[in-house]
Amino acid sequence: MAGALDLRDTFYEWTNDLFGSLPFDLKQANLMGLVAALSLGNQRGVSYFYGAAKKAGATDEELTAAVSISVAATGLHLYGLAGEAAKASES
Repeated sequence: MAGALDLRDTFYEWTNDLFGSLPFDLKQANLMGLVAALSLGNQRGVSYFYGAAKKAGATDEELTAAVSISVAATGLHLYGLAGEAAKASES
């Protein structure tokens, strides 16, 4: 079991070069990664960034907010695509 815990600790210590630098801290970077993974439907990314955000100190409220943001972003994206499809069908 100790080997699995060491592997987990090593795996979740990875920092995201894009979001991991100033002005973002590690918790914010992992929450943004979680939003991106949820928006894209990337299951591995979701589990990784969820665990990394929890390890960095994210609260349940912050994780819930990340899910809400990703749902809103996905909805806006789909709304935009629907508008483009409607314009294309009118032509």
